[in-house]
Amino acid sequence: MAAKGGKKKELSSRTSASSKTVSMNAKVAAANEKWGFPIWPEWHDADINAEKWDKAGKEKPGKGQISPGFDDPEGKIRLPASLKVHSWKRPQEFLTKEVPVIVKNETSFDLVSANEHIFCSELMRWIVSEIYAVWRIYNENSLNSETSTLVWKPWEHIYALCKATQEHIPLYNKFGKYVLKLYWMGCWRKITVDDTMPFNEEENLLLPATACQNELWPMLLSKAIIKLANTSIHETGKREVEEFTVLHTLTGWIPEVIPLQPEYLDKVWGFLKEIVPEFKLPEKKAPEPEITQDDTKPEETKDSELKNEVSSMNKLPDTIEKAETATNVSKESPIPTQPEMVVYAGCIPLNLFEEDIFLLTRMADSSEKMRQYGLSHIHSHPVLITRTRSCPLVAPPEPPPLPSWKLIRPKKKIVVTSEPQEPVVEKSEEHIEIASLFLNYKLSVITIPTDIHFPQSTLKKGFHSVSNLTSVTETDENESDSNGDMNQNRRHSNAEDYSQETIALCHQNAELSSKEELPENISLDAKQMSETADTDMKSYTGTKSKDETESEKTSVSRETWMSFEDFCVCFQNLYVFHKPHTYAYNYQKTCFMSTDDEVFYYLLVDSLMPIEILVSFSALVHWYVTEGTKQECSMGVLRVERFSWKSVTPGELVLKMRTSATKATVINLPVGRHILLFAVNCPIGHHIHLCTMVPCVFGEEDTVMPALQKESSRFVEQATAILKAVGNVINNFSSKDELPKALKELEVAHCPPGLHGTKMAEENVKVFNNAFWYLIKSVLDKKDLCRYKFAFRSFTLDFKDTDISGDDTVFSESSEEKSLSSWENQTPTSEEAAAAVKLQAIWRGTYIRKILKSREPGTKENTEVEETLKNLWTVIELNFEQCAVTLLREMFKRNCNSVEKFPCYEDEWCKTYFTDYAVTYADQPPNAWFLVFREIFIVPEDMLVLTKVFTTIPSCRLHVLDNDTQEEMPHAFFKVTPHVYPKNKKGYTFVAEAHTGDQPVAAGKWKLRFISSQSPLPFLSREAVNNIYSTKQFKEYYIPNDEFLLFRYFVKVTAPHTATLQVQTSNSDVFIKLQVLDNEKEITSVIGKGNAVIPVFSFWGNQSLPSSYLKNQEIIQSSTRKGSETGQLKKASNNSLKNSKSSSKSDLVQEAPVIKIDKSFILENFENNVGSPQQSHQYTIEALVLHDSWLLTESESLLVQELKEMQKNEIKVKKIASIPESTIRSKDKVFEKTEKEKFQNERGSLESQPADSNTPYWILRIVSEQKEADFLEMKKDTRRADEIRAMKEAWESAEPGRAVKAFQERVRFINKYAVRDSEEPIAGAETANLTPSSGETGEKAPQTAIGSRLKTQQKKWKLIDLSPYMRKTMSESVLRNESIIQQQQMRKEEKINHFRQLRKLVLEQRQKEENDRVLLKQNILEMYENLQASLDETRGRVYSIREAYRNQLLEAERRKQEELAAQEAALQAEQKKRIADRKKKR
Repeated sequence: MAAKGGKKKELSSRTSASSKTVSMNAKVAAANEKWGFPIWPEWHDADINAEKWDKAGKEKPGKGQISPGFDDPEGKIRLPASLKVHSWKRPQEFLTKEVPVIVKNETSFDLVSANEHIFCSELMRWIVSEIYAVWRIYNENSLNSETSTLVWKPWEHIYALCKATQEHIPLYNKFGKYVLKLYWMGCWRKITVDDTMPFNEEENLLLPATACQNELWPMLLSKAIIKLANTSIHETGKREVEEFTVLHTLTGWIPEVIPLQPEYLDKVWGFLKEIVPEFKLPEKKAPEPEITQDDTKPEETKDSELKNEVSSMNKLPDTIEKAETATNVSKESPIPTQPEMVVYAGCIPLNLFEEDIFLLTRMADSSEKMRQYGLSHIHSHPVLITRTRSCPLVAPPEPPPLPSWKLIRPKKKIVVTSEPQEPVVEKSEEHIEIASLFLNYKLSVITIPTDIHFPQSTLKKGFHSVSNLTSVTETDENESDSNGDMNQNRRHSNAEDYSQETIALCHQNAELSSKEELPENISLDAKQMSETADTDMKSYTGTKSKDETESEKTSVSRETWMSFEDFCVCFQNLYVFHKPHTYAYNYQKTCFMSTDDEVFYYLLVDSLMPIEILVSFSALVHWYVTEGTKQECSMGVLRVERFSWKSVTPGELVLKMRTSATKATVINLPVGRHILLFAVNCPIGHHIHLCTMVPCVFGEEDTVMPALQKESSRFVEQATAILKAVGNVINNFSSKDELPKALKELEVAHCPPGLHGTKMAEENVKVFNNAFWYLIKSVLDKKDLCRYKFAFRSFTLDFKDTDISGDDTVFSESSEEKSLSSWENQTPTSEEAAAAVKLQAIWRGTYIRKILKSREPGTKENTEVEETLKNLWTVIELNFEQCAVTLLREMFKRNCNSVEKFPCYEDEWCKTYFTDYAVTYADQPPNAWFLVFREIFIVPEDMLVLTKVFTTIPSCRLHVLDNDTQEEMPHAFFKVTPHVYPKNKKGYTFVAEAHTGDQPVAAGKWKLRFISSQSPLPFLSREAVNNIYSTKQFKEYYIPNDEFLLFRYFVKVTAPHTATLQVQTSNSDVFIKLQVLDNEKEITSVIGKGNAVIPVFSFWGNQSLPSSYLKNQEIIQSSTRKGSETGQLKKASNNSLKNSKSSSKSDLVQEAPVIKIDKSFILENFENNVGSPQQSHQYTIEALVLHDSWLLTESESLLVQELKEMQKNEIKVKKIASIPESTIRSKDKVFEKTEKEKFQNERGSLESQPADSNTPYWILRIVSEQKEADFLEMKKDTRRADEIRAMKEAWESAEPGRAVKAFQERVRFINKYAVRDSEEPIAGAETANLTPSSGETGEKAPQTAIGSRLKTQQKKWKLIDLSPYMRKTMSESVLRNESIIQQQQMRKEEKINHFRQLRKLVLEQRQKEENDRVLLKQNILEMYENLQASLDETRGRVYSIREAYRNQLLEAERRKQEELAAQEAALQAEQKKRIADRKKKR
């Protein structure tokens, strides 16, 4: 039984292994609460033993009383649409005369005779057929034997009033509660049903029932199966079954659906021959009655077929769900050598898809063939494939022996005909035996003649036609012909021997007649035999008794042979059920999670043999088990693709499965290491089951990645082969005959295939030598290298290797240190140099001769080298595999092109190292920004590094900066792309920032993972990760200005410091630029929308404030003595400073070695980034609003106006004349205190302001480490306000009362145009009130003036005459009425119509001009074409005349040459004649 499991479980062992931690009850309760429906619990015997069978169900609605019978809490099951439910009854209601029982007949059952009215339902036909199929697969051998011991009983899936034992018998429960054990979503589950049965209007039971009316097991089992089927059947689908398989729920076997496509039928036939038993003829010729016995399945074949099934099915739940290790399995049971399978075939009625006109021809062919074999073409047919056959059923008789004299010169038979000879194509015997319960079920077989080939004409060339023609007799198609007894070509498992003999004869007749395989010499005997079989069959059929007919009805199933070609026409799909317990390794993953997000799993497989993996995918897409419940339906999708963490592009798609039930397929992978990504998208839940014969690693990323650090199998195999070849050379080093062979084997081993004899092979030899020397140094001590060096030279005969020659000085440095030191400051003479060269040459020659001599067996040097190498080999053998891997890995590190030719080099892309660094963060409020991680990492060498972040924060972004160049690594989809990080001096800074969004974020863990192909990975620049940060936050309202300046702050740095800067605005659509200036020069900047972050900036200390700012301070102090103190305090109160310290603990998960860095590293980093400590730095932080993108609303504008007025009031000058200095100092202190309290109150209101969208504000955050928080001092740039205040205070000190007088004049000017409620003028009173009379009056004067001004503004103003500013279109003003409006509208419409007409004319004119241009263009083109044609014609004529003239000249020249040749010949002849005449005369 399966162990208790939670939402996710995994089975990964040799046969099956499970990892379950949460109890079943907690799981079910959590599922019910989360999804609102019960996930059926996993099966446990203890739960059944503790079950309360008398527990009543839910209350009936409206009555308020508990029903005496158990009612299913999930409601009534939903039957297919083809079955109309009228009422529901319990057994005691429809079985009034008999006592209900669960099982009555324990040896057989009949589910056909009593269920004819429900076979219109496809689901019911499949349920009945597959129950019979499982019964046949397990129990056929037992039923045919004398001692019948049933292996599988369908009623053993039902539990009621019994314990969970192996051979239990369920009892009838009067309360109506039953529990069934069925396989669903990866494990056996507990399905609870009641005993209410559906009936139609005719009072017919709508569930399968046996011939015994009081047996209840078929109904209860069908109810539970329909429950499971309803979770995968779509209401809008055209089929009732869809992809649901009953066989899977009864056995747990994995269904693989193989569509029968014409493209690969040959492969399907080969596949069936491998997994299905094959019918073969007996080796020896047997008598005729025994030949017919072969038609039935032999006992030996059945025993071999069901051997594993019988032994495993009885304990199938235990073998599938027990958690066993590989060692335990190997001890208890042998490792499966080959998976076992059962093949089913399914026929989908094509009339459901008749809107597809391309299926009409296929539908006609399919229906014809199915009627021919006794199958219905209207309903779906599940059939079981029992055997295949590649030979005839009856062995053909041997031809009579021929005399030896006829074999000397055999004559070839020549047939002279007037018709062309067609080549005879011999078709191979391909037949399949199918078994089905519905074979010839209520269907009269329509025999269709298949012999459509007419005999060839006997009229030969030169023959006259024969007058006495034989008569032709017409026969009915339904009469007996060559296929007349096709309906009798069946095999019954319980039939008598006589029927078997007769059926075999019919098989022989049908096969031989349809395929035209009767030899000529036995045609007469075969025909006689077929006629005899026909008559015997007819007589036997006519004389059958009623008992025999009843026995045929109750048979398990019927069989018939079908040609594979017809089989592919009739059926569309093959259902191959794989038995998981016959696979060596099983891995499972189950997840119930109501989400639309994809769930990812990873598979690592590494093998030296081709890999075959069975992938089963079960999807729970909707919960639809009862009547009246409907939910949206969708399909579960499983996508399998090749994957690598070092690439951001998606890998090659290997498999894509869509299902709403359970579907499986086989993935074939080549030799090597592969990583596959399983992406699952399923609304409610899913289950993945992998079956394979090779070990794998399957699970989440953290499960798979540790296995990737190991070397691949091909890599280890190649490394082992190389080191074994090295050992072979060492063992045969003193053998003259074997040493060359061993060296040749070593060269073949370390040189990739296809490179022998090339230049690349020479480079590979050098790489191997260097790697072998590295291996020697790694396994030996440095002090012993001197005596192994000579042996290595003798082994490799390599004298030019720089890596090895560089080590020659190691053993001689100590002895020659003094002599070398004496030559350091001397310049050798030419004689000394020549002598040194001569000594080197002599030494080198001697050394090389000594090495070559050591290769000669029998010499002293050879013996010493052999002994040294054997000592080395002894050390290597202690850790042979590790040394082999080191040797080949060092060859790969040399980056030679030759290593890419190794087959194992393909696995390097899957080799991965990783290390994790984890920190924790505290609870964060909504709409907050905070820093999660900031550390400097050192990259030891150039390497490709992938960074991956694990966090539950909705918005988190990682920044990586090169500290040498201050460049940020590129991003793709807000993630850092895999990048080759070159080795630098200052390392790389990794910064992670986060936004919380609208919801608060609970405290959690944040993890950064480095992934690379090399080791060691980047490591920290200090011992541990620091996660305690201090945040300085500045928050103020936004006030627009001409410079578009958001803020400007001066920074005073007391010590080298690294900080992160972030600015955020209340309006997320504002483009802002955050920049840091040094001496008014931009150092770094970043542009963002609503948010801008400078991840890292290094400040250098020893900085003073800007000189302009200090100069202004000196002016203020010299002019107003103590006034500057008040101004500075006022400015200090305006600079809001908020320190938010997050005291969260840091958790470091580090797998790479930690390398300690000197304490001066950070200081050196600052010196390199900024400059020398003596350099003066004046840092400024400012932000600008770009593109005028911050547009204020009306309410925001009013707030800005008030803020501007407040700023004006801040720079007002108080009356300070004629007041003692002590009084001024005391009053200033009081004022500073009140101003500070006032500012804090305003600051508190500003902090609570962000919730209001009508307040424009900005926030500046500066994040530092907590121990460095005091290194920065921020001061707002208030130079302009200080200059104005200093100017006014200087005026006031020069002329006391100047500010008050100016204010009084302004108030008088305003009151002059104000409408007063009273007739008495208030200007004098205001003036008297504003005139200071004492120190107290001088202090209150500004406040009184401000109050009077506000009162004046609240008074009513006179109406202003706006007539001078109004534009007059008429001499007199006229009231605008409807007629005027109508006239204006008419005039406007006339203008519009006029414009439209004008526009239309213009467009027509433009179109006409365009057409004219097109016509002109065509005419010009035609003219140019004509000119070109005439030019070509004229050129041709000229060329022809020139050619004719040339030919004439050539002809004249030829003639001239001929004439000259003729003349010359004549002269020569004449000379010869003269010479001859002269000789004669002499």
